[in-house]
Amino acid sequence: MRNLISVLFFFLLSAVGFCQNPNPSSAVDNYILDEMNAENAPGMATLIVKDGEIVWVNAYGLADVGANVPVTDSTVFMLASISKVFTGTALMHLFENGQMDLDEDINNYLPFDIDVPGFESDSITFRQLMTHTASIADGAAMDGYYSNGDPTITLPDVIERYFSTSGADYNANQNFSTDVPGTAYEYSNMGTALAGYMVEAVSGTDFSEYCNTHIFDKLCMNNTSWYLAQFDTNDVARPYQWIGGQYEPYAHYGFADYPDGQLRSNILDLANFLIAVMQDGSFNGQQLLSGASINEMLTAQIPSLDATQGLNWYQEEIYLTGGGTVQVWGHNGGESGVSTDMYFNPNNNIGVAVLSNGEGDNLNVIDELYNYALGLFSTGIGNPPCEALSIEEQMLTDQSVTILGRYDILGRPISSDYRGIQLIKYSDGSVIRLVKMYED
Repeated sequence: MRNLISVLFFFLLSAVGFCQNPNPSSAVDNYILDEMNAENAPGMATLIVKDGEIVWVNAYGLADVGANVPVTDSTVFMLASISKVFTGTALMHLFENGQMDLDEDINNYLPFDIDVPGFESDSITFRQLMTHTASIADGAAMDGYYSNGDPTITLPDVIERYFSTSGADYNANQNFSTDVPGTAYEYSNMGTALAGYMVEAVSGTDFSEYCNTHIFDKLCMNNTSWYLAQFDTNDVARPYQWIGGQYEPYAHYGFADYPDGQLRSNILDLANFLIAVMQDGSFNGQQLLSGASINEMLTAQIPSLDATQGLNWYQEEIYLTGGGTVQVWGHNGGESGVSTDMYFNPNNNIGVAVLSNGEGDNLNVIDELYNYALGLFSTGIGNPPCEALSIEEQMLTDQSVTILGRYDILGRPISSDYRGIQLIKYSDGSVIRLVKMYED
């Protein structure tokens, strides 16, 4: 028999360190574990959101192999190039506030001109930076921007070094392509790093702080940051490579061109972001972007060059179990010891994400999660609440409003002795999360 040993504690779900999977499936679990083994992934966190709710969340394997630390839904991973959609979101926020135009020359905001050699009369625009058509290449100088821990070179400094004709890393042949801006597609990390710097140049605010204020704080992404220093590294999945039949760890690292891939987050924070994007920018009464801005980001921008490319987002193909495929919007990411994927279908409000601290391919897991999601149902419980009440606030609330019911995270009615996370709905419309602590 289990004895209740504590009062009820109230936490953010993302701080709890575990979450009951609302739709468990041993078949899906086994598939994911087999894929992890095939791809040599030491740890993985997985997510399905549907109709504004988390309908699947599960974690597997180890965040730290040497210390035998398991991955949980609160484990933080480097997102790698998924970061680019957040950089694009920051730019779109500036755009819809009228602070710049997507087709405007970026030199209108810079302390020095940036031009593609040989095409100085052709402007580089914000839209080109967001579609990899700005004729900016990833030169060899980028190798020098990596560091153990957070970058040691500031974003303004790395942009000046790489793009200014007087910069220490300027190389006309390596740092740019030979195409007129806007006429060719070439995936560009440094182009996105420049896009992040343009947020600073236009807004007058540090890029990371701009994202904190206008993205992460709005969506209650309390376990998301561009800088490693903002985390307890015990909560961050260590990146690994598979060599000689064993996992070899990398040191936690960063890079000065950080807006293109250094963001770290956990699977529950990503749920909030995906839900907001699928709800025309709205999450729990907060507006991330307007529906028009979201729609613009999810519109093919350069059909003659790449019909799948939106503004930072792109389309990927998912294979359906019964045959055929479906196009979804999203982004993947890959870095040393990191592999990430995040996609959604705006036509059926299904979003899936996989975060791994290995270097394999996650697309088979993405396919499996998406196909499983097709048969799941939402409950109407709504978006994940941002935060719960303190014990004192809860005591007051209990005296002033009626508890309409207790539910599990899927929204199914449960008894008062239910062990784990509950959603409690009140007559004033509020919903809180509650965790009951037991011991044997």
